[in-house]
Amino acid sequence: MPDLIPTGHTFVNRWQCDENDHLNVQFFTAFAHDAGEQLHVALGFGPAARSGLGIALVPREDHIRYHREMREAEALDVHSAPVAVDERTLTAFHRLDSHYTGQTAGTIGSVTSYAFADGRAATLPAAVLDAARRRRADLPDNAKPRGAGALGPLPAFQLDRAAGYGLMPICRDVVKPAECGADGLLLPRHHFSRFSDGVGHLWHALGFDRGAMRDRDEGTIVLEMKCVYDRRLRAGDAAIVMSGVAASAEKTLHIVHYLFNAETGALAARAEAIGGLFDQRARRIVAFSDDQRKRLAAGVARLPFGQAA
Repeated sequence: MPDLIPTGHTFVNRWQCDENDHLNVQFFTAFAHDAGEQLHVALGFGPAARSGLGIALVPREDHIRYHREMREAEALDVHSAPVAVDERTLTAFHRLDSHYTGQTAGTIGSVTSYAFADGRAATLPAAVLDAARRRRADLPDNAKPRGAGALGPLPAFQLDRAAGYGLMPICRDVVKPAECGADGLLLPRHHFSRFSDGVGHLWHALGFDRGAMRDRDEGTIVLEMKCVYDRRLRAGDAAIVMSGVAASAEKTLHIVHYLFNAETGALAARAEAIGGLFDQRARRIVAFSDDQRKRLAAGVARLPFGQAA
């Protein structure tokens, strides 16, 4: 198998950490997409090469597994490789490792396609396609999906259907220019930030008192996420996230998030997250109590997984 390509060297800053004092999920996504650009450079299809052809990258899907906490002041290395490629789509694997210990903190699979400015699909140049095939690696077992996707494909629908499926609003805001890339479209990181920042409202609605949790050093974490980008929002768009519980188990909660354009109702992205309660002193996930499991079971949304909504 070809060696992975070095695509990132970065550092965990205090401002990137959340209430659990570890790297927030959105930055795993940010680091992976920066690494994806470096991977394209290594394959001969970086920003300047694409600009010359009038071609842009289009993020389609991200699947992330969070293997280990990354705490403040830890350094990270990222290594990447193509794991699947055809004329119009490249699937990349990114591995985030601690620079100090070599332990893997996260694995990310990202699907990217290509398009011209007018929206027409573009194809990879033959030399880039050949380079990607020569550097192709197998997706390792620890990067393959576990809980995310286990219930079937997440259905796509418009905002006016969300409440009827048992989803509730957890975020209402406006897309800022600083949250967008050079193309003026919402960056993948800021899809994840809206899910992460808003999910406390969902936990609270399910009967988890976040203030009381904070007082007993208890938080919530995510073990795995999958996001499909349907129609990215632009700077200035009003956004709303509708979320709910898809399933629950002894220690984990299967959460779904839908990001919409609040004005038009158009679907922007849909995501799944496998999360749970986190003991901040013991640094481990803990089981739900019997009462908590009953509340979670009663709050499951009525989503038509694997069907046309």
